[in-house]
Amino acid sequence: MTETLLACLTPAGTGAIATLAVRGPAAWALTGALFRPAHRAGVTASPPALPAEPAPGQSWFGQLGKAGPGGADQVIVAVKRGLPEPWLELHCHGGVQVVRLLEEAYRSRGVRVCSWQDLERASQPASFSLLAREFLAQAPTVRVAGILLDQANGAFAAAVQQIVHALALHDKARAEAVLRLLHRQAKLGRHLVDPWRVVVAGPTNVGKSSLVNALAGFSRSVVAPAPGTTRDVVTTRLAIDGWPVELADTAGWRDQADPLEEEGIALARAALGGADLCLWVLDASAPPVFPEGLPCPAQLVVNKIDLAPAWEVARACEAVHVSARTGAGIKELCATVSTRLVPHPSIAGEAVPFTPGLCERIEQAQRAVAEGDVTKAAVLMSAPESLR
Repeated sequence: MTETLLACLTPAGTGAIATLAVRGPAAWALTGALFRPAHRAGVTASPPALPAEPAPGQSWFGQLGKAGPGGADQVIVAVKRGLPEPWLELHCHGGVQVVRLLEEAYRSRGVRVCSWQDLERASQPASFSLLAREFLAQAPTVRVAGILLDQANGAFAAAVQQIVHALALHDKARAEAVLRLLHRQAKLGRHLVDPWRVVVAGPTNVGKSSLVNALAGFSRSVVAPAPGTTRDVVTTRLAIDGWPVELADTAGWRDQADPLEEEGIALARAALGGADLCLWVLDASAPPVFPEGLPCPAQLVVNKIDLAPAWEVARACEAVHVSARTGAGIKELCATVSTRLVPHPSIAGEAVPFTPGLCERIEQAQRAVAEGDVTKAAVLMSAPESLR
């Protein structure tokens, strides 16, 4: 690390406390020039300045910033790492303007202010654990955060080391076994930050919008008895069993539709083309219309089971029976969707390829090993800086 950097480690916005990190060769000298230790109660003598060399674990309380009214803030300076490239943390008041004031004090002395991600990349070599920490900050659910935390703590890196070691020993069977375990979680890994796409589709008036509202827990889609109420694709972000899901409500399919409805049906078909799962809704109180030629996996859902059935609903094999109006069966539907999306959820501490790039490299390495190209497989598994 050749330059001195400063980054705010806490989220932007108003808060009680903010934490700034200052790292680099000049971090300690510049902080010493900007910092004035506080007087202790009952002591009239001037407080001692910061020592010549910092030691990890030391901390001081005082004023930091430019001299003069309004130019400084009360902070705690904590030493995380000593010379020759000190790592310091400044704990200050959390207002946006206070953070900017301190950033400007360092910037005026030649320090580069950057994001915490850039700070981490500049402070240590590229690694799978570092990459996992970056994605951990984007975790949309607690369940996803737990998986990414395991990878940040080295689970994926350890699996890669096993593969590289096996390849170095020409132990093809061992390398293939670990790659197979990682590939099993590739589908999950692609959706830890980017949500699964689930499209709710079916003919008109089967209760698609009501079902979306029941799953979301609030009225996201307009519900009306008139056919063709939903014309556009309406998406909702939610979590199902801890997995991030983008749920799409689509226009009802029917043969005799006006031009505007036809546009909505075309949008529905396009949404299905990029979906991970389709929830095809059937109406228990009206003759069923089963799906044909869908471009993605489908799960049948028989809605309106609170009404008298108009057909033998058992014909819909493996369908989930629900009532969007009463909430019956919604819990079972969520469990089914979770299983369809993630049939093999990871266990605590298990290695998971956690970016689309990692998943792709796992698949490429599998092919290379199968073709006997051990060198290519080893190279593919040894470049974390290119696997975002």
